[in-house]
Amino acid sequence: MSPEPLKPSAIDKAPVDIDIDGNGEIDELEAAYERLGSMTEALANAEAELERIRQETSIDRVKARMLEPYVNKVFRFVAWYCVAVGIVLVACGLQVGFALPETILAIIAGSTAVSVIGLIGLVITGLFGGKKA
Repeated sequence: MSPEPLKPSAIDKAPVDIDIDGNGEIDELEAAYERLGSMTEALANAEAELERIRQETSIDRVKARMLEPYVNKVFRFVAWYCVAVGIVLVACGLQVGFALPETILAIIAGSTAVSVIGLIGLVITGLFGGKKA
């Protein structure tokens, strides 16, 4: 159970001198010091947690900035590969200049799908993948 927070009005009730006559004021002072100690410890723990979160966030940002050029290159490669495969498929479908067997066309289309799914999956896992324990 955490101690209740001190209110600013408590300063008006604070003794000016410590009276050691057995009225219990020393016990109140010791309790106040204990609360102060526990609050100081809680503050230190909170600051340590905040620093850990700041470092984690900055590491993620640096990682994202480092991966950004590669992500863009992978995206451009996949986009141009899909355009080239699309041109080959349309040219074969319209029979403009050359024709390829259906098996070859199926392999080209299948490899495009595998490339897109695989590379995009790899990039997404690299950027957003969970931390390994």
